[in-house]
Amino acid sequence: MKNILLLVCALFFVNILSAQNAKQNDAEKLMERVSKRYKAFKSIKADFVYTIENKQQKSQEKQKGNILVKGNKFRLDIANQLIICDNKTIWTYSREVNEVQINNYSPKEGAIRLDDIFTMYGKGFIYKTAETRKEGAKDIVVIELTPKDKKKKFFKIKVTVDKTNQTILNSQIFEKNGTIHNYSVTNQFPNLKFDDNQFTFDAKKYPGVEIIDLR
Repeated sequence: MKNILLLVCALFFVNILSAQNAKQNDAEKLMERVSKRYKAFKSIKADFVYTIENKQQKSQEKQKGNILVKGNKFRLDIANQLIICDNKTIWTYSREVNEVQINNYSPKEGAIRLDDIFTMYGKGFIYKTAETRKEGAKDIVVIELTPKDKKKKFFKIKVTVDKTNQTILNSQIFEKNGTIHNYSVTNQFPNLKFDDNQFTFDAKKYPGVEIIDLR
């Protein structure tokens, strides 16, 4: 009898693990398809609402913005800041004080790069389907990603995907210090034509701008 019970328990847990592995594989395959779709784009423009929240400090800030991405170049416009990068140099312009700081662009290893914000989810994570639901004709899937590299600043990412057209609708990044970054994408337009000069800062367009070159 004891052996039969052990066998039943073993089969029970095998079935659970098989179901969990199947869900993980489904989540990973979906994120691979999503990442592959975005990587195929030559460029993308996205409008979003960015919310940063820290429940421990009881603080929350919400801002609207948009980003243009072309290869490894990006142009981020949010609040009173314009951040432009051509993958070598990064310009950070403040509208409030009409000042631009110029730095060499060298993103920290393990950081989330703005130029691959839509494609980073296809590498270095353990995947789990956290939720599925219907919204009209859309099949919505929430996937939870845990980074394999425990040295990263964040310990979890939740990505909301429209499975119907493999589009990212929302991303939540949970940092170890309690800060939650939420990106809610309101519009996205792939394969638009952007001139390279959109990814460099032209001081002539900003009369009287103070230039601080920190290179």
